[in-house]
Amino acid sequence: MSDLSQKNSQRDLAAIFAALEKMNHRLDKLEGKAASTPPAASNTPHPSTDKFSVAEAIADSIFASMKEKACQFEPDKPCDHCSMCNSRGF
Repeated sequence: MSDLSQKNSQRDLAAIFAALEKMNHRLDKLEGKAASTPPAASNTPHPSTDKFSVAEAIADSIFASMKEKACQFEPDKPCDHCSMCNSRGF
């Protein structure tokens, strides 16, 4: 190779190394910030701990003070809000 092309390739390599060094410094800075910042703690419970409200339980509490009606399928037992009377045969 000629001296001119060799100097150009060395300048190109120097520019590439300088750009890489800048990127490394920026990455180090970002990693330092990420390591020093603690993760945000949330006060909300995890969704898996949520309790489902059961309509039958709510209906039980409403109807507890009233006279219990008899089950349509088993008249000798009180209605337990099983929804069988609303079933369409499925």
